[in-house]
Amino acid sequence: MLVDASIAAETSTQFKTEEAAIAAIQNLGTDGNSTTEQTDLINALASAIINTNYASALADATISGAWSSYKAKDETVTTSLAVGAYLVIPTSSNMAFLNMMVSVDATLDSNANNTWKTTAHGAVLKGEKLGITKTVNEGETAETNATDKDDVEIGETVTYTLTVDVPHFPANETNDSITFKITDVPTNVTLKADSVTVYGRIVGSPDEELSSSTDYTLDTTTNPGTMEIDLSINYVAKIHKYQKIYVVYQATLESTANMNAESDGNPNTATLSYADSTHSTANTATAKAVVYTYQSTIAKVDATDSTKLANTTFQVKRESETDAMYFVDITESGATTKTYRVATSSTETNATQDLVTGSDGLIILKGLDSDTNYIVSETKAPSGYSISSNVLKFSLTANTPLNGYISTYTANEYENASAQTALAAADRVWSNVNYYETGSTTNILGAALTLKDTKIAALPATGSIGIIVFTIAGVAIMILALILINGGKSKEKAGQGMKR
Repeated sequence: MLVDASIAAETSTQFKTEEAAIAAIQNLGTDGNSTTEQTDLINALASAIINTNYASALADATISGAWSSYKAKDETVTTSLAVGAYLVIPTSSNMAFLNMMVSVDATLDSNANNTWKTTAHGAVLKGEKLGITKTVNEGETAETNATDKDDVEIGETVTYTLTVDVPHFPANETNDSITFKITDVPTNVTLKADSVTVYGRIVGSPDEELSSSTDYTLDTTTNPGTMEIDLSINYVAKIHKYQKIYVVYQATLESTANMNAESDGNPNTATLSYADSTHSTANTATAKAVVYTYQSTIAKVDATDSTKLANTTFQVKRESETDAMYFVDITESGATTKTYRVATSSTETNATQDLVTGSDGLIILKGLDSDTNYIVSETKAPSGYSISSNVLKFSLTANTPLNGYISTYTANEYENASAQTALAAADRVWSNVNYYETGSTTNILGAALTLKDTKIAALPATGSIGIIVFTIAGVAIMILALILINGGKSKEKAGQGMKR
């Protein structure tokens, strides 16, 4: 914005006339009373004309169209101006500028028959583009190689890191006259308010932890689920010296997390807001971090006709743990497939370790992590079938870069949970294929795991019927042996009696 300073000056309470404003400006470089006089005057003028009370004066004073469009770095722009002094009020959605004065002077040109000539005194805008970055990583410690995406199980903790540029305002600004805030709006995660730590950073020096309520205020209650950090309360005395502000905090992925890849995961957006007293609207910059979680399916089928078997119970455990994981049944009413998500804790309402196949013989597991070894075992077989002692270990590998889908998975079968050697293909009773997104042959959601079993009644004669025959024969032999033994004892007693 380019404003005629003579008109702008009339709107200021300090300078009532054009002559007074010009005199004050001319005097700035001669009296030496203050090193900030020029800045103070310019900001006073800018603040006055931007104030809504002077909206009409601002409209009259603004030079229409002057330098109003975006210009590239180091590009020089010009505009036609009459003789006079002009106030430059730069505005940008992501830059911070100081207000400046430019002028067009009329002087006598002795080299051109003493005619008048005009000389322009322009300005170089030195803006500071401010930004904010946000990263996320699994676990409770910030990682230096973290990116803006990660994946975890439901209920697990993630660490967010915000890195924010510190704005630099004119020297005459006060804590009350500026805006410097960070607002973070997490989605489907529960913020751990007591984990929020804020640091000031100067490149080449150790980070300095800032004090809550002294150096900044933290508000997590006004808008539940939103975190606001106000860094203006100690800006003048301390915050302004830093180059970066560094915020670290933890959150837990909630049970409400989006577990479908096509939903773009669980994004969390942080916003930097900053402005000095001459800007009625704060400049902003945003950054986003996304958390994903995955899924897979489990089924049991008849080995002969591939019929999927209802009422089969499975349990899933992490290889690194002894006990089975807890899940919560989130099956929609009327659905034939049972859907479970990872529980946020073992004490969550309706949490269970037993996963039971639906009427279509299928289970969908949601809320899984990548690069984690899960072990699936059968704990209860449907009527007419046996419980398999074989277990399946599987792990999902996410796409790079992360986008909510997996690139591949591994699945190995073992005789039992303690076995160390995977079974050969010929000895396996589990099978596995890609679990694709509905309607897609490329987007892989997880692994489709299937346990095959044969009906007990359908075993060959050497099996169930043979066992019955041998059982009957064995019982008959035992009965005959008892009869013979008892008969022998009777004869022996009879002989003893005759001897007497």
